[in-house]
Amino acid sequence: MTTWSGRCSSRGYALLGVGFALVVAAIGLATVIVAAGSGAAAWAGWTVVLVGLAVGVVARLTSSLEVRLGEGNFTVAFGPFGRPRRVVALADVVDASAILVEPLEWGGWGYRWIPWANASAAVVRRGPGIVLALRDGSRFAVTVDDAVDGARATSAALGRIQSA
Repeated sequence: MTTWSGRCSSRGYALLGVGFALVVAAIGLATVIVAAGSGAAAWAGWTVVLVGLAVGVVARLTSSLEVRLGEGNFTVAFGPFGRPRRVVALADVVDASAILVEPLEWGGWGYRWIPWANASAAVVRRGPGIVLALRDGSRFAVTVDDAVDGARATSAALGRIQSA
C-alpha cells in the first residue's frame, strides 16, 4: 500500500545526455570514415559510436524518477522501467526533511554515492527534494516535486513505527 508518491523529471538532463551521445557518436563515425579511407581497422570508431548511443539511452532512461512511501519502505525508482531502484527500510531512517537539492553538492546528476560525505543521492535536477538521515549516520537525498508533503508523510510514518 502506497501512502505517498511523488515524481520528478528533467528535460534538460535528458537533452544533455542525448546531445552528448550524438557528439560522441559523430566522433565515432568520423573515426570510422577516416579509418576506411586509410585502410585502418574501423572497430575503434564503431566502439565509440556504440558507447555514445549507450550514454544517450541511459541518460534518457534516468532523466525521471518516482518516489513511493509504502508499507515500511521508501523507494526511489528511475525511468519508465523503475531501474535502477533504491529501497530504504523505514526502520533504518531516523529523520526525513525537505531541502533544496543542489546537484553539485550531492555529486552531480543521476544516482550518486558520495563516500567522503557518507551520503548517496538520486538527483535529476536542481530543486526541492527529501533527505533521509539514516541510523548508520549516512544520508540519502532525492529530488522530487512536492517534497514538503513527502517529508511530512515520511515523518508521520516514522512516528507510527516508533510508537508501535
